[in-house]
Amino acid sequence: MAKTHDGTLRVLHVITGLNVGGAERMLQKVLVGMNSDRFQNHVVTLLRGGKIASEIRALGIPVYELGLLPLWPSPTGLYRLIRITRRIAPQVIQGWMYHGNCAAWLAWRAAGGKAFLSWNIRQSLYDLNKEKTGTRLAIRLGTRIQRNVRRIIYNSNVSRLQHEAVGYRADLAEVIPNGFDTEGFRPDPRAGLRLRSFLGVSPEAVLIGLIARYHPMKGHATFLAAAARLVDCHPQARFVLVGTGIDEGNASLMQEVIAAGLRERTYLLGERSDVAALIAGLDIVCSSASWGEGFPNVVGEAMSCGVPCVVTDVGDCAAIVGETGWVVSPGDPEALAAALKAAVEAGCEARRARGQQARARVIECYALPQIARRYEQLYAQLSADR
Repeated sequence: MAKTHDGTLRVLHVITGLNVGGAERMLQKVLVGMNSDRFQNHVVTLLRGGKIASEIRALGIPVYELGLLPLWPSPTGLYRLIRITRRIAPQVIQGWMYHGNCAAWLAWRAAGGKAFLSWNIRQSLYDLNKEKTGTRLAIRLGTRIQRNVRRIIYNSNVSRLQHEAVGYRADLAEVIPNGFDTEGFRPDPRAGLRLRSFLGVSPEAVLIGLIARYHPMKGHATFLAAAARLVDCHPQARFVLVGTGIDEGNASLMQEVIAAGLRERTYLLGERSDVAALIAGLDIVCSSASWGEGFPNVVGEAMSCGVPCVVTDVGDCAAIVGETGWVVSPGDPEALAAALKAAVEAGCEARRARGQQARARVIECYALPQIARRYEQLYAQLSADR
């Protein structure tokens, strides 16, 4: 596979959408980390708009919006994808998420099969029946059209094994974990005081954060049930929830908060642009996912900020936090409450020590520059082999 005349490799990334989410954010971070002198990136999103689209354009990288609503092929959308692909003439086509992977295969066909085709799967797969109908179809379609794929990238080992169990080829697999900006997400000794002042809580309050969009897989109900148990013995605990759909306009969430007796102890902050500052001000970060997560970005971000994590054993969470945090089974409020209790009772100094170990672990294993290099090396290696 020849490079362009200026020595760069043209890479076309095809992703389902560019609203705020783990896969979308990871694409943006990979693009930030890649060497623009060696790689010429382009992005196609099947949907329209999204905050991440603006951030990618700010990097000087073109973003093409197909505007497919809903996520089903349409003659107009397919025609636009074919035109864009042929105009760019990419040497590498990288799909992101199931629908994006299927569309990347179509782009590969439009390119005459001359490009290196790679897929990227960003979630675990505990139960196919829990996925939406369109997602289930895209997963199954992937097993049928994968013969033309050169690599399937997973962000966790658990995800790789689960997808191989439903028919994805093991010989194509490569695990590249999420990467993190350890300068953007770093400890801030004064962040806790600022956050407490913003929330209007006392300096003695223990702030426990759950940063995730409102979705059953994220386990908000489990978290709130555990929080209700925790305040019985630690009334100084306060719960900071952040993410899309996490606000008082969400009637279902508000009902859960009130039913748990946590109305005066819970802060619903919605989608925020200052997540790094918020995380650095927390004492504990929780990931209460019930299924679906492969490598939650918030866990790596919290660890990078020096904040210890309490996580459910979903995806690679247990392996990611190692000895720096607490791990419990998913969907078990009592176990989660016990782990949160242990984290609170460990005290500030013990949590700070774990946080320091967590940050060192991210720097060693998950720093963004080394993860971006993994993508660069993969593209360069496979293009050279061809």
